[in-house]
Amino acid sequence: MQTTVTTNAQAVLEQIRAANTAADFNRTGIPSAVSTNSRQVTINNAVTTVVQHDTANAPQHPVVNVRDHIQQLIAERQSWQDNAYQASNEQLYVLLQKCFATYKAMCADTPESKSLRSALTDYINLSGMKFNSGTHTMVKIIKCVFGADRRRVSAYGIVLRRALSEGVSVIDIPAYIRDNGGVEEIRLAKAPNAMTAKQKAAAAAEAVHAESMGVFTNAALSAKLDAGNIGKAVVLVGTWQSDGSVIVRAVVQNDTAVNAALASYYSANKDAVRQQAQQQQAANDEQLKQQTIATATAAAVVNG
Repeated sequence: MQTTVTTNAQAVLEQIRAANTAADFNRTGIPSAVSTNSRQVTINNAVTTVVQHDTANAPQHPVVNVRDHIQQLIAERQSWQDNAYQASNEQLYVLLQKCFATYKAMCADTPESKSLRSALTDYINLSGMKFNSGTHTMVKIIKCVFGADRRRVSAYGIVLRRALSEGVSVIDIPAYIRDNGGVEEIRLAKAPNAMTAKQKAAAAAEAVHAESMGVFTNAALSAKLDAGNIGKAVVLVGTWQSDGSVIVRAVVQNDTAVNAALASYYSANKDAVRQQAQQQQAANDEQLKQQTIATATAAAVVNG
């Protein structure tokens, strides 16, 4: 069809050129007004001929042709997916494997590993990249390789850190990513031990219960007290002052708001919360141990 249209267009141009002199064309190549009837008739005949020719070659069943066209596009997409797209993904997996291997090479307690860690720090400083103090070294390596695309760095970081937590070997990284559905599937999947917001809130509630930053009392605040909420967490909305004090503006007792605040606290202080939980668990274990010993001792005295 493209060849036919091109040929017809050329025929029109030839007949127009034959009916007009070179002076009739402006800079854009568009013919200026034609003064004689004979030349106008010639042009009209040429256009009519082309239109008739094109109409004769137009598809008689456009719906069928569209269907065939879509099917052809699907076949081309499948070919791309099975070849270029898959090859591109495999190249990405190998590149991620090399990033993973670089990190693993830095983990040993050897002069070589120490030198690698130092070299990475130097590279980051020279390149002007900025990281938070808690940024994982794996993520630093990925950002150095893939640039400042935050979504890409985050996705690849999640994939390789999950592989790291599951003990995947360097050689198995491509297969691991492939078998788990690719980068996006791994990124979207929750880790088996991931905590829900409600679980984070519960853990934070236990941690903050053991701490006290002071007591605030006010008649307006006391007037809002519901006896059923005694012992429950609340959110105080306040404003920092220059001397380090806080002006309390409002109190929020809604469970959703309180849980969101506690979950946020957990995310910002997860290490401290976990440590508090471990200490509490150790204390509970010790208490249980002492109770068991006391019970056994009492039983021995009675039986003796």
